[in-house]
Amino acid sequence: MKREEKTEKIYRAALDIFAQYGFKKTTVEDIANELNLAKGTLYLYAADKQDLYKNSVAWAFGIWQNRVKEAISICKDPVSKLEVLTHKAYGYLSEDRSLRKILERDPDLFPLFSSKDPYADINNESIEMLRSVLKEGVSSGVFDVEDIDSVAKSLFSIYVMFIQKTYVAEEGDEVKEMFENTIKLLTLGLLTRK
Repeated sequence: MKREEKTEKIYRAALDIFAQYGFKKTTVEDIANELNLAKGTLYLYAADKQDLYKNSVAWAFGIWQNRVKEAISICKDPVSKLEVLTHKAYGYLSEDRSLRKILERDPDLFPLFSSKDPYADINNESIEMLRSVLKEGVSSGVFDVEDIDSVAKSLFSIYVMFIQKTYVAEEGDEVKEMFENTIKLLTLGLLTRK
């Protein structure tokens, strides 16, 4: 097995164990046992439990982000890209139970304010995806946005709020309906008037 594949296998197992027991109750030995590895072998991939937690969450965020990138890569126009981006990013946690459970236990991993974001580098890439779609929309005359950077950051903050309310606070179907209405409002509000 290649190192990259083994690393992914370790991160997936660590994510599942952290989701099941939480950070405090999980031991490196629990994760090693899940993988049928010696505890010392895990230290080849992470300095300690905190490092393993941070790396496995970053890996999971990367998977989430890549799914969104793949989904928008097949879209032809900026409106459909924005709609697919928002829906795929929002719906992903319904598929990844372990990451969802970790965020429920540790909502500070995906905070509303970027000044407290432990994964700012990853989330800045997500903001850049939004920025790119907005720029394309402005260039093609479809979106009417004066400050693309500010709007991209605002949209990302709104998205984080919906993730928090839906998956962390578990406010359910009412929030999902509110999300759909907000996306419609934002999309129509971005369209130029001809």
